[in-house]
Amino acid sequence: MSTQTINISLPEELVKKIDVAAKAEYASRSDYIRQALVGRLKATEMQSRADNWLLLEALSEDVAIKAQALGYDTDEDFVRAVKTIRQKQKTQK
Repeated sequence: MSTQTINISLPEELVKKIDVAAKAEYASRSDYIRQALVGRLKATEMQSRADNWLLLEALSEDVAIKAQALGYDTDEDFVRAVKTIRQKQKTQK
């Protein structure tokens, strides 16, 4: 994996804390910051996936409520209705 050098400005107190933490882990400042950033990016990605699952769950619940209101009491009823609609669309083309 190729690397790229970047420059960032941090408050002195934060740099001191990073240096202490890095030393405690026998890591360089760069390694410590790199690991922290990777951890943060992974956490953000995991949260995004969790948010997607929550959205899917909410949408599924909404679809189920609307389907039941239309008389689709089982999954099979719903699948039959979808197949019927698709078949009608194919014949109209």
